[in-house]
Amino acid sequence: MKNLLIIISTIMVLSSCATTKEAKSTRIELKNEKKLANQAIVEKAVESKRFIIKFDKIYLSRGGMIDLLPRSNYIIIDGNKAIISAAYLGRQYDIKPIAGISMQGENNNYELTNNSSGGMTRIKMKINNSTNSFDVYLTISKDGRCNASLSSLMIDNIRYRGHIVPIKDKKAKTDNQQQKSIMI
Repeated sequence: MKNLLIIISTIMVLSSCATTKEAKSTRIELKNEKKLANQAIVEKAVESKRFIIKFDKIYLSRGGMIDLLPRSNYIIIDGNKAIISAAYLGRQYDIKPIAGISMQGENNNYELTNNSSGGMTRIKMKINNSTNSFDVYLTISKDGRCNASLSSLMIDNIRYRGHIVPIKDKKAKTDNQQQKSIMI
């Protein structure tokens, strides 16, 4: 009787351990699939030139960094259109003091370089409008983290850290809306 009880309890313990291990492996697989899907979305956004980079931090030229509000500090690249809105702290070569960069312009000389071994994408572009011109250098990791460097004739080189947010396609939105209206 004792042997039967020991055998039954051993089987129950082993089956419960197997179930926990199986559930854990399923969670890991789902997490990996989600990570791969996010990487594919970031890669597609960069290649199609439709993304927003929200800045979290600004690096000071003499060392240190300052936290930024991502709502107010960003670069938007939408095809050949570009918008920069970012805080600035550093040396300037103008009579008027510069506390921020705010510019709408066109994205020219967009050069995309993929480093498949390191998983980094480098983008070099020039953003122009009728009065200003900025050289923008971006380094984007597979998971969407980004380092940006801006330079112009009026300011020193300034560096930012942030993350990339893909811009959704207008066509995909209208298709989804049409499908919802058909279902209703």
